[in-house]
Amino acid sequence: MRRLFVTVLAVSALLLVLPLAQGEGPSDETRLTLRDEYLHVINRDRVAHGLHPVQLDPQASIIADQYCREQIRNHTSGHVTVDGLLPYMRYSFGGGNDGLSENAAAWSGNYRFSDRALYEMILRSERAMMSERPPQDGHRRAILDPFATHVGIGLAWEGGEFRVTQEFIRRYVSWNWPLPRTVNLGEPVVASGKPLAPYRIEAISVHYEPMPQPITAAAANTINTYSLPARRHDYVPRLRTYYERRGATLYEIREEYADGRKGDFTVANDRSFSFSVPFNDGPGVYTLVVWVRRDGLAQPIPASNISIRVEPHPHGSVGAGTR
Repeated sequence: MRRLFVTVLAVSALLLVLPLAQGEGPSDETRLTLRDEYLHVINRDRVAHGLHPVQLDPQASIIADQYCREQIRNHTSGHVTVDGLLPYMRYSFGGGNDGLSENAAAWSGNYRFSDRALYEMILRSERAMMSERPPQDGHRRAILDPFATHVGIGLAWEGGEFRVTQEFIRRYVSWNWPLPRTVNLGEPVVASGKPLAPYRIEAISVHYEPMPQPITAAAANTINTYSLPARRHDYVPRLRTYYERRGATLYEIREEYADGRKGDFTVANDRSFSFSVPFNDGPGVYTLVVWVRRDGLAQPIPASNISIRVEPHPHGSVGAGTR
C-alpha cells in the first residue's frame, strides 16, 4: 500500500566530518546506490523544468535516515513521529542551519522488499509527486523549488516497511558561529552571519510555539501537512542616518520604512548582520527565519529554519529578553 504525505512549508555542523551519508551494516551499498539514483531522478525532473540541479547534502541525509528508521520503529509515516518534532525542528536539532522543505513517502507490504523493489518504489514515489496538480501539489512544488540548492535523501527499510524522505535545502547564509539549540530564558543569543553574494538580508522572522509533546503513533499518522507556527515577530534592518549638503545647508537624512520604523538590527556595508534573538513569549521553541533577496528577485527566500528550545530559567522568573 502506498501513502504520500504533502509538505506545505514553502518556508550545520555536528556531522560534517562524515564524507558520505551511509547506512549501517550490509545495506550500505544498497543505500548509497538508491540515494545516488534518487538524486539523479530528482535532478532529471528539475532540469526538465528549466531549474538547476541540487547537490546531495550528507548531513541532511544522515538526519533523514535516522528519522526514517524511527518511523519504522514507531509504526508511523509522514512528517512527524511520536516525539512530536516537526521537520524543521528535527533538522535544526540535528545541526542544520538552512531553509528546509520536506517530502515524505511510506510503503508497506506483507513481504520483504528486494533491492529492485526498493528502486521501483522510489521511482513510483517520484512519479506520484510530480503528477500532482494545484492546489494539492505540495510535493511537486518542493521538488521544483527554484531556490533549493541541496537535498538530503533519507532511506530506511525493514521487512515489508519502507520509508523515504526528500529534504530540500536552501543554503544562502554563512554563519559566523553555530547558534545554541537549547538555552534558558534570559540567556543572550546573537545570530551573526552573512548572505552569500549577491544576496542581501531582507528581514528576520522569529516564530514561536510551545514545546513539542510526545504523541501516539495513531495521532502522528493523522498529520499529513506542516508549517511554521503563525505566531511570529518580524524584524527589519536598521536604515541609514547620514548628512547631505545642499548649497550652504547641511541636512540630516534619516531613512525610515513606510510605517515609520527605523529598523531593528544592524547590517554592515559588507552585508553581514548581527541580530540579538528575542525570546519575548516565554519558554517554548523559537524558529529563526532569515529572509534574503538579490536584485531583480520578486520574492525573498526563506534561507534558515533554526529552532531553539528555550527552557524556563532555573532560578525563577527573569526578563524575557531584548533585541
